[in-house]
Amino acid sequence: MKSINLSLFSHVAMIALSIGIGFTVIEPLFNDIGEMQDTISVYQAELQSVSQVNSQLSSMTSVLNSVAPDDQRRLLTYMPDEVDTVGVLRDLSIISNEAGVVYLSIVSSGQSSDDDSAEESASGLIQPNKYLFNLRVEGTYGQIKNLFTLFEQNNYPIEMQDALVQQKEGGLLAVDMNLSVYAYEDSASEEVIVF
Repeated sequence: MKSINLSLFSHVAMIALSIGIGFTVIEPLFNDIGEMQDTISVYQAELQSVSQVNSQLSSMTSVLNSVAPDDQRRLLTYMPDEVDTVGVLRDLSIISNEAGVVYLSIVSSGQSSDDDSAEESASGLIQPNKYLFNLRVEGTYGQIKNLFTLFEQNNYPIEMQDALVQQKEGGLLAVDMNLSVYAYEDSASEEVIVF
């Protein structure tokens, strides 16, 4: 009878000891393994995301490298990273002289404060920054028409936002126009330059 009690006690002690080991050693190990598996799955998802970005970057780099250096220079001229406001004012003065009009004033109003400027559009593309200029000229109808033609032939886009045309004495027209020039990065401060 004594051996039955000792055997029963040892079996109960062994069961209690195995349950204690299970709760104190094995359960924390399983929890650590679960956390490690979660970390590994997050790492794998991030690694896949980085691989996709690297693949996209590689394809865009190969497209950029396939463009001839002369074309890259022309593209940088057409849509520069920054707008040289003094250069644009100079170009507008030269274009006015070539068209034969008399320019009355050229003013730079700085960067436009439009809400869509330099923000991502619905398609995810960054919209260029708009820089505003005001040009006032006088000339004949043919000279004004030639001025607009020279705007279209410029190396970078000059967009006319609006124009006010008034007839003057002697068949001359006075034109007050607001123009815009674009760049992809904001590098100019909003200062007003008048010539």
